[in-house]
Amino acid sequence: MPRPLRDASPGVHHVTVGATGYEAYFGDANDRMLWLRRLVLVLDRYRWTCVLMCQLTTHVHLIVDIPDNSLPRGMHALNSVYSRDFNADHGRRGYLIRARYWSKPIRSDAQLLLTYRYGARNPVRAGECARCEEWRYSSVATSCGLTNDYPFVDATRVLHQFGRPPDAARALLAYLAAGD
Repeated sequence: MPRPLRDASPGVHHVTVGATGYEAYFGDANDRMLWLRRLVLVLDRYRWTCVLMCQLTTHVHLIVDIPDNSLPRGMHALNSVYSRDFNADHGRRGYLIRARYWSKPIRSDAQLLLTYRYGARNPVRAGECARCEEWRYSSVATSCGLTNDYPFVDATRVLHQFGRPPDAARALLAYLAAGD
């Protein structure tokens, strides 16, 4: 029986992808950069807006705004090249990715906030850091104006729900710190 089709309609989507089994999706900082470069190419090619990016060791969370039905094509372009390059760099063979990427459309501002918090808090829940903005492999600090590490990220849609800058950034950080 074939797998059900995903909802690839235009709009905002929460997307995750991870390594097979308990393997690392990112083995080192070079892997993280390789993946980020590929992500930026996909964002540009398909005219996606990245709202959140959070890399963990075994998986990654994205919130992306897709203007058309290009989500499957873009994720294929990201995952296939990254997997090939990861395997070549680490002298491994076989599947890197555990399954197809997972995605879920985000239909409301309330759902966007909850999904943003979920993705941003992943490193905190994993014990990697105490606060979301401390995780260097997440776009939260950039979105709140604390760094410019991920200039391709645009969290304006999230920040607008908290008022005007710089109060919006402080309110977002407080919302994230409040927990799950």
